[in-house]
Amino acid sequence: MLAGLILGACVAPLSLDDRACPCGEGWTCCEATQMCIQPGATCQQVQQPPALSPTRCLDDHWCWENPTPHAHYYRAVWASGPDDVWAVGAPGMATHWDGLNWKIHRSATDQSLLALFGTGPEDVWAVGREGAVVRWNGKAWQAVGTGLTQLLLSVWGSSPADIWVVGSGGALLHWNGADWSRPPDTLPHYYTGIWGFAPDDVWVISAEGNVWRWNGQAWVGEPGFASDRVWSLSGAEGVLWALDEKVEEGIWRVLRFEGGQWHVVHEEHRQFTSIAAMSAQEAWVAGPGGAVLRIDGGNAMLSLLGMKENLAHVWGSREAGLWMVGDSGQILRKTDAGWVSLREGASKPVLGGHEVSAAEAWACGEDGMLLRWSEGQWSVLFSGTPVALHSVWGASPGDIWAVGAGETIVHSDGTSARIWWQIPEGATLRGIWGSGPADIWAVGDNGRILHHDGESWGVHESPTTVTLNQVWGTDARNVWAVGELGTLLRYDGKAWAVVPLEKPTRQAFRDVWGTGPDDVWVVGAQGHVRHYDGQRWETWVPFAKGELTGIWGTGPSDIYVLESGQDIIQDLPKEFTNLYHYDGKTWKGAAVPYGGHFNALWGAGREPRIGGAGGSILHYQP
Repeated sequence: MLAGLILGACVAPLSLDDRACPCGEGWTCCEATQMCIQPGATCQQVQQPPALSPTRCLDDHWCWENPTPHAHYYRAVWASGPDDVWAVGAPGMATHWDGLNWKIHRSATDQSLLALFGTGPEDVWAVGREGAVVRWNGKAWQAVGTGLTQLLLSVWGSSPADIWVVGSGGALLHWNGADWSRPPDTLPHYYTGIWGFAPDDVWVISAEGNVWRWNGQAWVGEPGFASDRVWSLSGAEGVLWALDEKVEEGIWRVLRFEGGQWHVVHEEHRQFTSIAAMSAQEAWVAGPGGAVLRIDGGNAMLSLLGMKENLAHVWGSREAGLWMVGDSGQILRKTDAGWVSLREGASKPVLGGHEVSAAEAWACGEDGMLLRWSEGQWSVLFSGTPVALHSVWGASPGDIWAVGAGETIVHSDGTSARIWWQIPEGATLRGIWGSGPADIWAVGDNGRILHHDGESWGVHESPTTVTLNQVWGTDARNVWAVGELGTLLRYDGKAWAVVPLEKPTRQAFRDVWGTGPDDVWVVGAQGHVRHYDGQRWETWVPFAKGELTGIWGTGPSDIYVLESGQDIIQDLPKEFTNLYHYDGKTWKGAAVPYGGHFNALWGAGREPRIGGAGGSILHYQP
């Protein structure tokens, strides 16, 4: 039996209602914005919303153009009603649905959030990695100091003065509206779920299937079951449901606790991640690859929704309906007609982009994805091919070319597209650029170089067999191509030749761009930067440590470079993306909010766009 103990120096008493901005240890409260900021950061003044719809903007500078609301992963969803839905997951993001539109909020933490629960529209809690606990008070998300550093996996509460948080390493914590408390003799169990039916009827389960019940005074052991990993716990009408995994057998099971015992009501060799109870007899289970399982009485019905995204969490109630969330910004709602996605826009990884004018742009990506930006939005064009398209370029809105795997070349007149050239066993084409409609170059694997003269494409003699990643030029007699192993080529209007560098490198060059014949930039792996001043190639001191995947600008003193990389934090990989700006004298970096993988950079008028995983296209407004 476990009795409650008030925490001492570890966590000071904290009243969430008495303080508008209850920041955790080390954080600072900004009164103007009611946001918590990390050490070293400065408070910002309240500003007018950006020009684009606030449902798409992350802050004053970054706005999503595709998909809506975003393409980062979700790990939990909760709703008080059909017009009050929250979803969390990727670091720093909390997304809200008001019944008509999405709006992205800062979640007051840079940790991934893994679980979510609310007692009402103005009292919503989320927990996650590194002991992260945040709360929505109806106006803003606020960091809450608890003293915990463990992985937190579940949260439940009956009121703003009755909140329970559980996780790994024996993390079991209670908020009574004024103080945090925890049992004095808590064993280091790996708690994976908590659910309650009343303040004096709360249940917690461990990964191995041990179960305890809070009776209002103490935690008491209850019947459990043997498990290798309990994934999720839910309840309705006084009945508990659990989802677990028997690892050696490769079996996922749905169990129900009724009459003082746990009963296996369904099992199969298919992975699942989350369970939501709708009643004593009905529960829904979600899993990878769009797998959805409904248990109704003694019957089980499996549905495969035909999506690549993994579904990480399902939530449901009679008042709010059923909701599911997963990777790449996928969020679904159950309707009378079936499951409907509320994510809008293409979701394949973006590999390349090109601006034809301030009002016209194109993007391309995996599975033959071809997108057109026109009239303020991205639309999908059928490309006619399932292969990855790596790069796109156009002389005008009615003359667009995209290249990709299988030596594929696709042409679009702005309204439709068709395959112009394709050799299924041929080299992957990775870059395309032209000085005009009758002078277009495409480069790719094995040093492959193709040229279009306005009527047909033909193979051009190449001085290398190394993979070429991109091509760019100032005119028909001054074209550059870059590739692996520090390869740099130049076309002088007659032939391609290898350009020797004073300081050779084996690092890959990823992109090339410039403002004229005497101002050309090359960027590549491990922050590698080279600049050509018309006479010689200079090796610049790296201003970044990751992969420099793209470069674009509007002039010699207005240049952007995209960096993608990965840090290892506590043995876990964490991706990062930075956008660097050069003003003619110095480079200054701006982190892309909330992480994610981005690999393409192109223009949006005098401002840049970046594209990457999950169909992500972000517009940066300096």
